[in-house]
Amino acid sequence: MSQVLTLPPWALRLGRLAVPPRYWVMAGQATVSATNFLTNIFIAKLCGLATFGEYSAWQLVLLLALALQGAVITQPMQVVLGTLAARHRGAYGQLVLGGQLAFSGLAVAVTALGASLLPQAATVLPAFAVLLAAAGCQDTLRKLLLAEGKVQAALAGDVLSAGGQLLVLGLLALRPAPAALADVVWAVGLTTLPALLVGGGALGAWPSLGGLRRYGRRHWRQARWLVPTALLQWGSANVLLVFAGWVGSPVMLGVLRLTQTAMGVFNLGLQAVENYALPRLSQSFHAAPAKFAAQRAALTKKMLLAAGPLLALLALAAGPLVARFGPAGGAQYADLLRWCCVLYVVILLVYPLRLTVRLLGDSRHYFGGYVLSIAASLASVRWLTGHYQASGVVLGWLLAQLVLGAYWAWAVRRVAAGA
Repeated sequence: MSQVLTLPPWALRLGRLAVPPRYWVMAGQATVSATNFLTNIFIAKLCGLATFGEYSAWQLVLLLALALQGAVITQPMQVVLGTLAARHRGAYGQLVLGGQLAFSGLAVAVTALGASLLPQAATVLPAFAVLLAAAGCQDTLRKLLLAEGKVQAALAGDVLSAGGQLLVLGLLALRPAPAALADVVWAVGLTTLPALLVGGGALGAWPSLGGLRRYGRRHWRQARWLVPTALLQWGSANVLLVFAGWVGSPVMLGVLRLTQTAMGVFNLGLQAVENYALPRLSQSFHAAPAKFAAQRAALTKKMLLAAGPLLALLALAAGPLVARFGPAGGAQYADLLRWCCVLYVVILLVYPLRLTVRLLGDSRHYFGGYVLSIAASLASVRWLTGHYQASGVVLGWLLAQLVLGAYWAWAVRRVAAGA
């Protein structure tokens, strides 16, 4: 059974603004990323670095849960939804929501079990359970709305959540006593709940597992290889950074994290492209191959035109930028920024192949590419960091992208030849 909820008037007016959908998607992704960035800075100032370190540990658990959720719930949905007839999309959307509730319940239970081994986690666990469930549900609702073309409603939920979160944290900052970690986690979790009402109202559906028999196998065919891939991606990023800190120094690790933050705007754009473009590409992938090829070529051109000049400018200005804003001492840090620009050019070139591989019959080539790329980067990172220090880690990531691109190009060509 589904029930349509009524959106507030301001959200309806937002939906009538004549702005191309891709800009709504970018605005929503920017809102989420900017809020996360500001929240981290705010908590560090509000609670001190020790408390912020504890918050980061909980946040790492949340990111792992969201990575697994993406593999099990939302990434398969982005492919499957575009292949369904309009009359079946509502029932499948209800199944996705039902699966999300089940996943959130399981994630909370596993986290509670793990936290029971750490007595100091007891005061934060209830708040984190709310945050974990609310953040997971909001992420799935947002991606369902984007896949259905309801991009304004997705933005409305993001703005509501972000505004409430920053407002409550601001009120906590006005208190004379420092905020406890549990207070901060409660603030972040509870301010997500209104966004769920907006997103659920715009989607007009309630969770249900009634479509499991009809759509479950098709969904799982996409998800089965994405689960180990999500674990591999999450682990590989952290392993490379930990290795850099181990063989180098905390300074090397800090510089790498700072560089990642500086390059985050490009990750924002790539995530927005995948959330918006993948469901539309899936509609033409099987039904109209020529149209799909044209759409993918146009997408590649737009990505390069949008990001290429910025990356070139950033590489040319790396020296003055590092001298003005970066740590002392550095030519090696300017080189690090330049290598990151090269890395993102390669990522842009490989990204259309990534989207194509996501649309194949199953995800084994998607997973296989990451296995090969991570193996290549881990095998070379000791030599690279020994010769190039922090830049060696970026060169390891660059090597991983080249291996990914080569393998995925081979996989796409092989599948096309056998079709």
